[in-house]
Amino acid sequence: MNSGPLRVIIGIVIVAIVVYVVIFVMQRTTTKQVKALQDKKQKLMELDTKLSLVEGKKLSLTGQSLKRFDDLQTEYKQIEKVDFKAFDQKAEDVLFESKGWNVVKAKQSLKNLNDLLDQIAGHIVDVRQGIEALQRMDAEHREAVKKLEVEYQTLRKTLLTRNFEFGESIDKLEEMLASLEDDFDEFTHLTEQGDHTAASDIYTQLHTETERLERIIDQIPIVEKQIQTDFPAQIKELEAAFQQLTADGYLFPNKRLATEIAGVETSRVITNNMLRDLAIDDAAANTEVISQQIDNLYAQFQVEMDAKKEVGHTKKQIETFINHARHQNHLLMIELDRIGQRYILTDHEEAKTQEFAQQIKQIETDYRQTVLDIQFGKAIYSQIGEQFEKFEDDLTDVEEKQQDIWEALQGLKDREKDAQKQFEKAAFSVRDIKREVEHWNLPGLPSDYRHLYERIINQIDRLDRALQNSHINMNEIKTQLDSIQADIVTLKHATDRLYYDARFAEQLFQSSNRYRMNDRAISEAYNEALMAYQNHFDFAHAREILGAALEQVEPGIQEKISAQLD
Repeated sequence: MNSGPLRVIIGIVIVAIVVYVVIFVMQRTTTKQVKALQDKKQKLMELDTKLSLVEGKKLSLTGQSLKRFDDLQTEYKQIEKVDFKAFDQKAEDVLFESKGWNVVKAKQSLKNLNDLLDQIAGHIVDVRQGIEALQRMDAEHREAVKKLEVEYQTLRKTLLTRNFEFGESIDKLEEMLASLEDDFDEFTHLTEQGDHTAASDIYTQLHTETERLERIIDQIPIVEKQIQTDFPAQIKELEAAFQQLTADGYLFPNKRLATEIAGVETSRVITNNMLRDLAIDDAAANTEVISQQIDNLYAQFQVEMDAKKEVGHTKKQIETFINHARHQNHLLMIELDRIGQRYILTDHEEAKTQEFAQQIKQIETDYRQTVLDIQFGKAIYSQIGEQFEKFEDDLTDVEEKQQDIWEALQGLKDREKDAQKQFEKAAFSVRDIKREVEHWNLPGLPSDYRHLYERIINQIDRLDRALQNSHINMNEIKTQLDSIQADIVTLKHATDRLYYDARFAEQLFQSSNRYRMNDRAISEAYNEALMAYQNHFDFAHAREILGAALEQVEPGIQEKISAQLD
C-alpha cells in the first residue's frame, strides 16, 4: 500500500480521537456544573422562607401592610410553582444538549441556567427581606407605642405639676399635647390592627412633633423667667434710675432714653406673645435683643455717672493748668523782651507767644462757661469730660511749644559763645596759613589763590563787626561762619596744592640744569617754565612744561620727584 494515503487515514483517526476526548471532557464538566447548580437550588428550597411566611401571618396585618405581605407570599408561590420547575426543565435540557456534539450551544444553555438560578435567588432574598421588614416594623411600632405612652404620661405630668413655669404658654402646650395624644391613639390603633404602612406615616410625624414639644417644654421656663421676672425687674429699675438721675440734674446726649425704656417694655410684651404661641426660637432670639437693649441703657447711665465723678476730679486740675500756662506765658514774654535787647529774633517768637496767650484765654473762657453749665444744671457730663480732655491736650501742646521757645532763647547765649570760639579758630587758621606761605619765599602768589584768601579775610572782618554789634542775628552769624569755614577748607587744599606744585617745579629746575646747556628743547622749556614761575606765579604750569620736556631725556623723573615730595 502507498504510504501517502496511509498517513492521511492515520491523521483523520487522530483528529477524531482528539475531538472525542474534548467532547467527552466537556460533557463531564457540564454534568458536574449542572449538578452544582441543582445542589444550590436545593439549598434555596430548604431555606425557612415558608416558615417566615407562616410567622408573618401571625402579625395580623391589615391595610397596606397586609397587601405587601400578600404580594410577598404570591411572589414566593410563583418561585415554588413556576421558577423552580422552569429551572429543573432547563437543567434537563442542558444535560441532554451536553451529550450531543453542539458544544457551543450546550455552553450557552449552561450560562442561561446559571443566570436563571441567580434570578430566583434574588427573588427569594427580596421576599425574605420584605418579611423581615414587616416583622421589624411591627416590633418597632409596638415598642414605640409603649415608649410614647410613657413619654406622654411624663409630659402630661410635667404640664400639670409645673404649669406655673410655662405662664400663658400652658394652654398652647396642652393643645399641642392633646393633638399628639390623638395622633398617638390613631398610631396605636393602626399598630394593633397591623396596618404598619399607614402607621409609619403617622409615627414619623408623631416622633418629630414629640421631640419638638419636649424641646419647647425644656426651653420655655428659661425664656418665661426672663420675660416675666428678670426683664420687668430690670425695666422697673431703669425707669427708677432714669427718674432719679434726671432729678439729680443729669442730662443725657441721647434724648430718646425714656422712649427707648418704654420700647423695651413693648418688646417684652411682643416676646411674651411669641412665647404664648410657642414660637420659642423667635422668642429666644428676641430675649437676646432685649438683654442687649437693657445693657445698653444701663451703660448710658453708667457713662454719665462715671463722667460726673471724673469731671469733679478734673475740674480743679484744669483751672490749675490754665493758671500755670498763663503764668508761663507771662514769664516767656518777659524773657523775650530781655533776650530781644541783645539778639534779633527770627522765628516769630513774640507772635507765637501772643498766640499762646489768646489760646489760653479762649480755653479759660470755655472752661468758665462749662463750670456755669454745671452750676445751672445744663451739663452733660460725658461731653464735659471730652471738653476737659481737649482742654488738657491743648494746654499741654501750648506748654510744650512754650518750652521749645524758652530753650531756644536760653541757647542763644551759648550759640554766641560757640560762634565766637569758632570765629577765633577760623581767624587763627587763616593767620597760620598766611605765615606758612610767607616762609616758603615764593616769588608771588597766583591771582585765584590771592582772591580766595582776600575773600576769607573780608568775611572774617564782616563777621567780627557783626559779633561786635549790640544787637545781633545769630542765624545770620551762623550763615557767615559756615561760609568762612567752608572757604577755609578750600584754602587749605589750595595751599597744599600750591606748595606741592612750587616744590615740584623747583626740583624740575634743578634737574634741568644737567641738560639745558646741551639740549635746546630743555633750554626752551626751562625759559618758558621760568617765565611762568617767576612772572605769572603759575607753578603748576611751570611744572607741566618742564616736566614734559625732561621726561623725553630722563623717563620717570616726574614719578621719582612725586615720590620724594609725598
